[in-house]
Amino acid sequence: MNKTYSLILLLLLLQLLGGCSIFSKEQEPTRTVEEYFQRGHEALNDGSWDLAIKEFEKLRSVYPYGSWSEQASLELAYAYYRNNEPQSAVREVEEFIRMYPKHARLPYALYVKGIARESTTRSFLDNYISDPSRRDSEPLRQAYQDYLTLIQRFPNSEYANDAKLRLVRLRNSLARHEMQVAEFYVERQAWLAAAKRAQYVLENYPQTPSSQRALQIMSQSYDALGLKQSGDEVKQVMNLNNVSR
Repeated sequence: MNKTYSLILLLLLLQLLGGCSIFSKEQEPTRTVEEYFQRGHEALNDGSWDLAIKEFEKLRSVYPYGSWSEQASLELAYAYYRNNEPQSAVREVEEFIRMYPKHARLPYALYVKGIARESTTRSFLDNYISDPSRRDSEPLRQAYQDYLTLIQRFPNSEYANDAKLRLVRLRNSLARHEMQVAEFYVERQAWLAAAKRAQYVLENYPQTPSSQRALQIMSQSYDALGLKQSGDEVKQVMNLNNVSR
């Protein structure tokens, strides 16, 4: 009994002496805010997006206030975007805009928000969705609005010119999306739905490469529906614009 009691005491003593190493995890020494930011920025330059995210998150955790934390939020949003986490990037930017609505780097924030939203439309699922009307074009519309807001509010910013080019591309993409749906209806001889989609393209995305095909579908649909007057009006427009039938 005494031996057992002595053994228990010995174990307790060893446990107390080594308690720190047994029960506590060694903590990483706190670095300066500049060191956190430098490590995060170096990770960005190296394309180590995961590491950059960790470093900027640590910075904000240890130093939640001040200009370094504000800048880290934008760098974190960009790292999320490059790490194929666009939703997280958008959330970071939206929180940044909410917290700092007059920040000097607001143009950059809007730009990152736009490119992150634009990237969400690229998915492997596109190859497996047969009905184009089921493809979500809302992220494209939101990205379009982000770029438009950037151009309208900050026309002289360094991101304005690229945003203008992206607007043109997005406008054409949105028109193509609507035309894919119109073609889908044409294939199924749903003429009224096809005509409405084509008309929507002409009204909302005029002077895009899709405009000519939209006129052709409207003409074909009206002929199939027996709407001679409407069909003749479309054909007049086609003749004026040298659009073949």
